[in-house]
Amino acid sequence: KEFFGEVVAPLLKDSALGRSLDVNAAVRFTNYSTAGSVTTWKAGVTYEPIEDMRFRVVRSRDMRAPNLQEMFVPGSSQAADVTDPQLPAGATNPVRIFAITDGNAALRPEVANTLGLGVVLAPRFLPGFSASFDYYNVKIANAIQSLTVNEIANLCAAGDQSYCAFITRGTVGGIANV
Repeated sequence: KEFFGEVVAPLLKDSALGRSLDVNAAVRFTNYSTAGSVTTWKAGVTYEPIEDMRFRVVRSRDMRAPNLQEMFVPGSSQAADVTDPQLPAGATNPVRIFAITDGNAALRPEVANTLGLGVVLAPRFLPGFSASFDYYNVKIANAIQSLTVNEIANLCAAGDQSYCAFITRGTVGGIANV
């Protein structure tokens, strides 16, 4: 289920301050049956001081919901080599194990805060020419990602107990599967 709205408002046109100035804004509310509800938005300004040059600024809050495979892919296993950073004395590295991969139904949407700045140059003395220069700064929270068996082993060894839960150790203490 979604609800959205968007508006573009021209603030000036062919004035002493420039050719044009527009502001734009949008908001979207989305309710996913598997991942919950999110609200995203954007706000921006486009300013054209002269015919040859246009500036853009956009600030937004964006999201990506986990897809069905990321949430519900059935388990599969394959052989993998893992270097165990917590290997007991007498054991050898790397160890060949079975890596088990499956979905995670507890995933929630990842969220990004984005800033975009841009300038478009279209000099009249070069008909048909246009160049755009853009800068983006994107900060993502709750990123949805897959980790390798070695990344999981290293995060566990670094003290993050949430990753240790994915590791099963054998009778001699070495990693049996991830």
